Amino acid sequence: MIAQTGIHAQNVGINVNGAAPDASALLDVDASGLASNNKKGFLVPRMTSAERAALPLPAQGLLVYETTTNTFWYFDGTVWVQLFSGTPAAGWLLTGNAGTNPATEFIGTTDANDWAVRTGGAAPGNERMRVQSGGRMVVNNTGVGANTQDVFSVYANGTTNGTTTNTANVGIRAINGYTATGYGVQGVTSGTSTATFGLIGLATAATGQVNAVRGESASRNGRGLVGIANTSGAAIPSATNAIGGLGQVDGTLSGTAIGFGLLGIASTTMTTGDARGVQGQSASNNGTGVLGLATSTAAGGQPVGVYGQASNATGFGMQMLNTNATGTGMIATGNNIAGTYLINGSGGAIIGSGIGLFSYGRTAASGTGVLAVGNNQAAFGTLVNGSGVAATGLSFGVYGVANSNANGTPGNPARAGGYFESGTTNLAFTYVAAYEGAGVPRKVMGNGTVNTVVTDTDGQYVLLSAPEAPENLFQDHGTASLVSGRAHVALDPILTRNILVDEEHPLRVFIQLRGDCMGVYVTNETAEGFDVVELQGGTSDVSFHWQVVASRANVVHPDGTEWRFADERFPRTQGPQEREVHRAMPLRTDQVRDPVVEAAEPASRP
Repeated sequence: MIAQTGIHAQNVGINVNGAAPDASALLDVDASGLASNNKKGFLVPRMTSAERAALPLPAQGLLVYETTTNTFWYFDGTVWVQLFSGTPAAGWLLTGNAGTNPATEFIGTTDANDWAVRTGGAAPGNERMRVQSGGRMVVNNTGVGANTQDVFSVYANGTTNGTTTNTANVGIRAINGYTATGYGVQGVTSGTSTATFGLIGLATAATGQVNAVRGESASRNGRGLVGIANTSGAAIPSATNAIGGLGQVDGTLSGTAIGFGLLGIASTTMTTGDARGVQGQSASNNGTGVLGLATSTAAGGQPVGVYGQASNATGFGMQMLNTNATGTGMIATGNNIAGTYLINGSGGAIIGSGIGLFSYGRTAASGTGVLAVGNNQAAFGTLVNGSGVAATGLSFGVYGVANSNANGTPGNPARAGGYFESGTTNLAFTYVAAYEGAGVPRKVMGNGTVNTVVTDTDGQYVLLSAPEAPENLFQDHGTASLVSGRAHVALDPILTRNILVDEEHPLRVFIQLRGDCMGVYVTNETAEGFDVVELQGGTSDVSFHWQVVASRANVVHPDGTEWRFADERFPRTQGPQEREVHRAMPLRTDQVRDPVVEAAEPASRP
């Protein structure tokens, strides 16, 4: 091979074809004229690391190859600078790298300084990411500020970290995760304390309708926000709580402000159909679909555990339904006592220690406390002037039972199926289906008269009063005739069965003659009948009316209980029952909740 060196006035060229050196080069080494299988390179001076360090007064830009580390070094006028790492393809290429070893090869710093990434120039405002020397990563800011526990921080437009506000116009969404099949964003914690969160969203503005966390689904069957607890399926130990979703409001309220621990809104565009603001569901045999707790015990307060309100005339503030054939639609328990319900179910079970149900008709002129309708009756009503109870049924409007079997004491009704009063002083009172302490049942017992209502000649209602006696008596009447001065009257066997006739309880017979005779007397009185005989041996044939009055017979039951009707005369009894006065407290006007004017969020994000 023949190499030619061309020396020109301003530069030098080394090649095999005598070509002039490039005008921009002081020294131009050109291998293009060599055969492809005989190319040659440029060899810089080689030396060890110690020899490089011992070079006296190296010139700025001096280049050497160090054999100790197999690297190129150049002198920048002050210190030696390594040009490349020395291993094959050791530089990070714009088109990617292969064969890297993460144990020894990396992008970053080898000292205690942060590592920063910028775009658009070296200005501080062009910084896009910083990895701090301590390991924290910050995107679109320079530090974590007051949030010293942040490991990875991303800042959008105008956000602050406690000390530094980002003003770069980068974007308004700090983090977005996108996926077609998995999780857009996932946070995981293995901590066991209440201060650990898999995912947390914070809205730090003290005013404005801001949202800490928003969940959104475009699917017609999607869930905007889902919280699931105890996904391990492990048994939840006693005295602990697993909570799928928790809403909480802190601080205090003033004026008409309302705090919502959790607010569910069905969009105002859903004007028809089954749109539900809140739904709770539980599959546990002792579970609760929705639980509302009002825990305040402050005097004068009226907290409400669950409140429902409707503004439609055909709507309902609250609806309760049990779909089981023997289920109970609602159970309400007061006075901190255990609840009780019917085995065969009911629309509602309301329990209290003193009063199970309090119902109040507030209109003074026409209010009705309770309107009760049975037998699926379509026609029912209330009194124009109101009443405490208005009850309608097909066969019975009201059914009252006293289950006690107590005998009581003489003068004291032991039990009664019904008790009624009228007035607040000088009461009119009546017991119905009462059992007297003397051991005698009473169908109606009260301090008033027994009357029937008829109309007079002018069509006005008037009263007829029933005669009453100091004893329990039965009476009957009829017509018979003397035949040759004698007659035998046989009493109805049904009457005979139910009267007592003996020396202490004689049969009382009254005769009204209907013709002329010598007069008559009565003899041979028994429970079966009596004889009527004409005086002085007369033999008249005359008809007569008769009336008998007899003592009601005692009744002995199979268990030995005896109702002693025949022995009573002016028996002692009891007056009106003693009343217990209760006070009703209306809800304060501020307890009536106005509809929430909180508007639902727009269907799509800004």
